[in-house]
Amino acid sequence: MGKKDADGELQPKKYYLGFVLLLLIFGLWFRSYEVPDSAFWKGIVISLFLSLLIYNFRFYLLWKHSKEGFLIQFGTTVLSFFIHLAVLVLFIWRGEHEGFVIGFFIAHFANLLILVFAR
Repeated sequence: MGKKDADGELQPKKYYLGFVLLLLIFGLWFRSYEVPDSAFWKGIVISLFLSLLIYNFRFYLLWKHSKEGFLIQFGTTVLSFFIHLAVLVLFIWRGEHEGFVIGFFIAHFANLLILVFAR
């Protein structure tokens, strides 16, 4: 994947490095500061887990079908949006409150920052 940098495609090594860094930051936050709402951490964990699964799928598709890189990235981005939306609606419907939603969005947007730097 040497030439992929010019196309703006994701670099798996950069993404995984950023993801590990994000896990360390959230881990230190969890150990250092007490957040009284456990749903907050549940939202963070679920959002990060979904993101990791989706981007593993994306990297696998890019590895197998490197010629359709842009279409695969676009398709998996749309898929990611709908999966995150469905999970968020499901958990809100089950009775989760604002702590879950805040944690979910913090992790989701932190993951988007990783994506910006992984290109």
